Amino acid sequence: MKLITYPNLILDEKVPEFDWDNPIMDPRDLEEHMVKLMWENNGIGLAANQVGIRARVFTIMTRNLQGVTEPFAVFNPKIIAASDELEQGEEGCLSFPNLFLHVKRPAHVVAEFFDRDKNSCIIRFDGIDARCFLHEYDHLNGVCFTSNISKLKLNRAIEKQRKLNGRTKR
Repeated sequence: MKLITYPNLILDEKVPEFDWDNPIMDPRDLEEHMVKLMWENNGIGLAANQVGIRARVFTIMTRNLQGVTEPFAVFNPKIIAASDELEQGEEGCLSFPNLFLHVKRPAHVVAEFFDRDKNSCIIRFDGIDARCFLHEYDHLNGVCFTSNISKLKLNRAIEKQRKLNGRTKR
């Protein structure tokens, strides 16, 4: 399992649901490998298509869920509700090294999904957890966080990214 960076086309694809009857790999192993790769790259979320797997799965490390201290995998998520209140915050993405953008997202979201053991879960995510959940959810739909801002702001951020990555030429 290896991290895929933009402009790999899989990042622009809407991926199919995780098939519990014919899984691409054992859900527990998938969670373990994705969490490990997420940690190795200092991330708080990682979508399966970011590692070349076409399935609706992502890992997340929450900050605000009481009693949850370890990252976990989210299988076949669905958004049930999202707040009308939007919050702007900085986001990065493991598939866009050193690119940081200010993106508006709902302040909270309620989602339904399955855990690695196929238990159904309904959870409300707030603040940074909602931001991370929605960022990874977008990946599963082939939407990168770069599409959530203006072209001008994106170009400025890309220039900063080039400097951070040690490249000054286009």
